[in-house]
Amino acid sequence: MSIQLIPPISGSMFDNYYRIMRQNNFDIDRSYLARFIYTSLISALGITPLSLIEKMAKQKAIEQTRIEQAPIFIIGHWRSGTTFLHYLMGKDQQFGYLNCAQSFCPARMFHHSFSFIKTLIGLHLPNKRPVDDMDLNLDLPQEEEFALSNLTSQSCYHWWSFPKKMRSYFEKYVLLQNLSTTEYQSFQKSYYQLIQKISLVNNGQRLLLKNPPNTGRIPFLLELFPNAQFIYLYRKPSDVYHSTLKLHNKLLESFSLQNYDTNEIAKNTLDFYKQLITKYEQDKQLIPQGNLIELDYRQLTQSPMNTLEQIYQSLNITAIAQARPAFQNFIDSQKDYRAATYMSNPKLLQELNQAIQCPKNDKKTA
Repeated sequence: MSIQLIPPISGSMFDNYYRIMRQNNFDIDRSYLARFIYTSLISALGITPLSLIEKMAKQKAIEQTRIEQAPIFIIGHWRSGTTFLHYLMGKDQQFGYLNCAQSFCPARMFHHSFSFIKTLIGLHLPNKRPVDDMDLNLDLPQEEEFALSNLTSQSCYHWWSFPKKMRSYFEKYVLLQNLSTTEYQSFQKSYYQLIQKISLVNNGQRLLLKNPPNTGRIPFLLELFPNAQFIYLYRKPSDVYHSTLKLHNKLLESFSLQNYDTNEIAKNTLDFYKQLITKYEQDKQLIPQGNLIELDYRQLTQSPMNTLEQIYQSLNITAIAQARPAFQNFIDSQKDYRAATYMSNPKLLQELNQAIQCPKNDKKTA
């Protein structure tokens, strides 16, 4: 029997769950009412009571947490290989990260009863990611955007529950456009407190964070962490487009509370891809020299250990020797993995190649 995924918003405390619903005017199509009722009950009865206890116990400590070392951000458009690199670098024990269970229930990370939350999440978590067949379990690194979507209504990942507002979510919470001053400050506070909590859970270790939406948020991240370092991954544009479209369609099947037009999703996927890469190319000039490295996905998959050496040297990260055995074990475990390849019609391929310029104009990646 296949495991049924549920919308990540079910990991919200109910006040946030209600806020998200109200933000979307409770616009839920009839065919998704059962999904809505089920996720509402999980939020209200399963997540909220235990999370309130943790909030009372830990909120002051979270707010007082100082980020002593600026994080390392793994960025790049969705489906560019960021998960593989996150899994790989996460084997280095000098880094802390948000794991899958914490990301899907970020209001509950500390107490022993988190084991109950993990059991609840595990009932709906497949062993493999639906979009690419990579391993998925509760202790693996996960992107903090899922956590953000469970803590606030200000996350682009609500677009999988409410695809009618997909474009608005992208513009507001990936590009950080069309936000009022109050909305921007609220987003900034929510994101920073999430990083504080991740840091506290990881006992102050330097954080290794991976989040594709952050590709459009570089000025925002530098406001919070002026010395942050960035690893940017890029991949053949046609593969990125088709794989991202597959991601959206897969997750909409499981998460959506609204009917949606697949042609509109395809158009959004292409438009967002162009806009995100354009924004990144404009903003990367703000990153201090020595704090950014750009990598081709093929380089990472074909020579992962050499690529790690390049990353550590470029960003002046020490102590790679201690992590090398763990890196090699993970690399060996992935040796049979094969990424999907895709065919594009000539018109789409030409449009992608003209619109998406990979770093250093590397024509071989186009």
